[in-house]
Amino acid sequence: MPVIVRETREIDGKLQTVKIYRTDRLLTREAKEQAEKLDLLLQEKMKEIETAITKKNLLRLKGTRGVVKLWYEVGKSLSFANDPNTVLLEDQKYIWRAIYDHAGNLIPGPGRSRAEHYERNHFRYCSLLANFDWDFVKAAGNWRSWVEFFDSEKIREDPRIIEWLQKRSSEQPNQEWKEFAEGAKPSMFRRLTKAIRQDLKDKETSVFSSSELFSKLDNIFNETFRGATT
Repeated sequence: MPVIVRETREIDGKLQTVKIYRTDRLLTREAKEQAEKLDLLLQEKMKEIETAITKKNLLRLKGTRGVVKLWYEVGKSLSFANDPNTVLLEDQKYIWRAIYDHAGNLIPGPGRSRAEHYERNHFRYCSLLANFDWDFVKAAGNWRSWVEFFDSEKIREDPRIIEWLQKRSSEQPNQEWKEFAEGAKPSMFRRLTKAIRQDLKDKETSVFSSSELFSKLDNIFNETFRGATT
């Protein structure tokens, strides 16, 4: 179904907010009606999330190093946005922009440069973050560290890299991963992000099977960890 976003347009010499229907499908009358229902749902959901976040006293974390907790909790509440029963898979990329229109006090800060970019959208990053265990999120780094990870071109291009980190961080199969997840090396996550970027920058990861890619990433991690402890 289409997703409604709001844009400021100049009409008859005046700036006005208008509704724009975004979809990759035919925009029928029925589709517009579905979009209006979705818009109301987003309004209700974001009000509920803001109320819950306010009750937890987490809004005070905006602008602080501890803000990762705020965005993690927001991300957990945004699981509905990934549900194909909420919006069709091909139109899900538009829902993250629409969330900005109803975010209220949850807007991350001045400016909306990330609102228009699906891959770099702030609320999509919150949703991705919530797929990790909180203990690992907290140990790995602050919000800036996570944004650097999600912003990396290769990581945006191949979602299996995030899948690998989720899998490995939850398994913790060896002492190196155990120490990493427990925060023994607080700078390790940023080192790992940089190492992944450098190692994969000239590689087309889509040609690798998942097992091949995961093996490469394991090797990158092991080399990075050894480099940080020598």
